[in-house]
Amino acid sequence: MTPTPPEPLPHPFQRLPHRQDRAEILDGDNAVSREELARSLGAMATVNRFLGGTRSLLVHLRSLARKADLQALSMLDVGVGDGAVPRALRRSLAREGVALRWLGIDRSRRVLQVARERGPGPAGLLQADGLVLPFPDESFDVVASTLTLHHLSGAQLETFLTEAARVARRAVIMSDLERHPLNYLGARILGITLWRRDPITRYDGPVSVLRSYTRDELRARARRVPLDHVSVHRHFPFRLVLMGRPE
Repeated sequence: MTPTPPEPLPHPFQRLPHRQDRAEILDGDNAVSREELARSLGAMATVNRFLGGTRSLLVHLRSLARKADLQALSMLDVGVGDGAVPRALRRSLAREGVALRWLGIDRSRRVLQVARERGPGPAGLLQADGLVLPFPDESFDVVASTLTLHHLSGAQLETFLTEAARVARRAVIMSDLERHPLNYLGARILGITLWRRDPITRYDGPVSVLRSYTRDELRARARRVPLDHVSVHRHFPFRLVLMGRPE
């Protein structure tokens, strides 16, 4: 049985408040059934595919490979979900002659089970916490994430980026939602259309926008951690990519 949403959602035509660190249904690892979890992860993969998550990362990974004339990249994906994003990135970069070797981590054992089932392709998956990465310094060319930053409080976000900077050799590249009234309205519209039969995503989708950061907020947090050349890029529609180089 699907759990009751933790809190009512704000009206879509109200002025958006400051960032709200409210709980999502999927935050409770055992709060939903295996089928509900898989369906919700699939919905997130669809959002990344069609609404800029995968594309926004690909743009910057491609640019990094071209500028450094790289034929291979190693990437750590923190909060890997069902693995759809790194699999898609690997396929796209392979067509351009760049081999992407990736490892995906997630705190949830159940999420990783779904990721393993949804293969295909060579991929490493490991249960681990992005706030305390179990890797030596400079273990990967790139540390990336998609739809993970909004799950973190401000202090956690700085810890997360500090750990990412420690483990990355070349770049930290993080893609997430932008908190914006039109983005929230869009999520509510998806809730009564595409997600109408998926009560978890119908609630968690809009809440993800409410929990997200603005461009200025992300930039300010990133400047407090050991990253050089920090930038936050906007990608259509309402997707932010935070980039920086390890110091």
